[in-house]
Amino acid sequence: MIIKRLKRLLLSNKLKFTVATVLILYILIFSNIPTGFSYILHASDISGVDEEGRFLYMHGLEDEEVFPSGDFSVNRNFEPADFETEIHKNIYSFDLNDDFLILVNKDHPLLKDVDCELKNYNGFDVDERIYDSLQEMMKDAKNDGINLFISSGYRNYNTQSYLYEKKINYFKRLGYSKEEAIEIASKKVTPPLTSEHETGLAVDILSYGHDIMDQEFGESEAGVWLRENCFKYGFILRYPMGAEDITKIQYEPWHFRYVGKDAAEFIYINNLTFEEFYELILEYNESEKTK
Repeated sequence: MIIKRLKRLLLSNKLKFTVATVLILYILIFSNIPTGFSYILHASDISGVDEEGRFLYMHGLEDEEVFPSGDFSVNRNFEPADFETEIHKNIYSFDLNDDFLILVNKDHPLLKDVDCELKNYNGFDVDERIYDSLQEMMKDAKNDGINLFISSGYRNYNTQSYLYEKKINYFKRLGYSKEEAIEIASKKVTPPLTSEHETGLAVDILSYGHDIMDQEFGESEAGVWLRENCFKYGFILRYPMGAEDITKIQYEPWHFRYVGKDAAEFIYINNLTFEEFYELILEYNESEKTK
């Protein structure tokens, strides 16, 4: 009798241990904890990618709509420099034929997939020419106690088309008309050939301290560090808060674009969007033609 009870007890404990093990594995794989195993699992399956082309475990809340907050002071924390002085002193040095200064948006679409040499950075392709600058920025952030990681890099036409259509269908399921769904979706995922990710010059960056793509990332330690230091490495915060009427894209504190160190510094000092910077170069070039 005693032996039978012992056997039942052992079997019971084994069952509990097995159940507990399975439960722990389930939590690690399907929760937002960024383990290497869950990373591989999601990275290998297109269903594990959200509408922005990022792995779902990093995003946390799939399809949750994010609207700009009412505080537009964030990321507009510098008084513009003396524009006349800065423009006449520096604007002439920028050439719109520079590959790094290509403007890509809904008004300036690409004609086809960009033909660039790609290099893999921790699982994501980027234009090989920005690799060293990106690596240096990530390394310096780590030296300052901030562990960053890339959550999205280069996308080709097919990938961007898939993400765009998926977002439109999401809003249609919510009851919006096709026209309304397209209008709302395009503020979150740009149509194919209008996304900076198709150039290989844009990356989405998060941190292990804040691994969700939301507006609060901009006020996290990592978001602040990136905003204040990215220009040193040739990057700009591409879609700043308060500039949605210019960029036509909602505030994205995780999206950074490489433009080169000189251009990034000029944009940062003068508190410009890339669209405004681009227009200044056009205006300067036109003024030179009339002389």
